[in-house]
Amino acid sequence: MLVFLLAGLARAQAQLPQDLRQAIDNVVGNALADTDVPSVSVAVVKGGQVVYLKAYGEARLDPRVEAKSEMRYSIGSISKQFTAAAILLLGEQGKLSLDDKVGKFLPRLTRANEVTIRQLLSHTSGYQDYWPQDYVMPEMLQAVTPQQILDTWARKPLDFDPGTKWQYSNTNFVIAGLIVEKASGMPLLEFLQKKIFASRHEQRGQRR
Repeated sequence: MLVFLLAGLARAQAQLPQDLRQAIDNVVGNALADTDVPSVSVAVVKGGQVVYLKAYGEARLDPRVEAKSEMRYSIGSISKQFTAAAILLLGEQGKLSLDDKVGKFLPRLTRANEVTIRQLLSHTSGYQDYWPQDYVMPEMLQAVTPQQILDTWARKPLDFDPGTKWQYSNTNFVIAGLIVEKASGMPLLEFLQKKIFASRHEQRGQRR
């Protein structure tokens, strides 16, 4: 099975013109050089098919390990865009509004009747960031629930009045994820699977 999959991928990648593949390589190479990011894995999808797949740089610097496309990367904050998309979908369904106050769904948080969902997504809420960007606290290595994060960080005084400043805060998106669950009536990952990650064919079947 693996041989057939690899052969299919090779045929698909051959469909992408060489000059376009070279252009992608140049863009990625320049980005790595400009940012000092050690490696990146890129997939180009067209018509539901992967037409180009390649890893660049080094997965490990010492000892040196070349990056490979089959390696897995930590998803990090890429998940935030899916949480935001879930919020927007629920807005289209009339189950919430970006200008709803957080307190409509989570009333026990600090100044919940002043902070809006829009301010969560734009990092202008004032809620403290539970995950510092420049070091890893020992507590971060332990399993924790979203509610525990909110109990610890979203009940502290705000760092500033809502909407007056910008400050990156992972706490905002933990709150947003729980709002998705409250508004949709299902766990966040289940909502994402059904409404975003499912193929068009599967979604059509669900609508029937």
